[in-house]
Amino acid sequence: MKLRMADLTRGDYETFKQMHLQFRYAELDAAQEMERQAVIKNYEDYYEYAQNEWIYFAVKDGEEVGYVVLTAYEDMTVKLEEVYIRKDCQRKGHGKKFVKKIIEFLRENGMEKVEVFSATMATDCFWSECWFKSVGGSEMFEYVI
Repeated sequence: MKLRMADLTRGDYETFKQMHLQFRYAELDAAQEMERQAVIKNYEDYYEYAQNEWIYFAVKDGEEVGYVVLTAYEDMTVKLEEVYIRKDCQRKGHGKKFVKKIIEFLRENGMEKVEVFSATMATDCFWSECWFKSVGGSEMFEYVI
């Protein structure tokens, strides 16, 4: 698994869009599915968003299999806004490998803490397995680098 920074090209927008529109919270069935409005609706949104946030692709065997949107703060904290692995790549350890690569990248760039909001019990388990800790028993999880 490798990380690749998303470019501001239409090609990377199309790659991102395909996955962004498929984003769902883990372990929700159709009756429970949470309504999620895509944040990025067109290339112009993507272009603007990518100038203010860090967007990286998860690359396996030369193919983009996921993405992460990161927000960095002055206190050297980074929030994982969205982490996504394609459905055909889920439940195979790719998500954990992706998170490990993200943390390595952030460590190399001097970041000190990573935060993420966990929407479901399944994602709580995922973040715990990635060594994140719940903040005061809340839905916010953090990893101190």
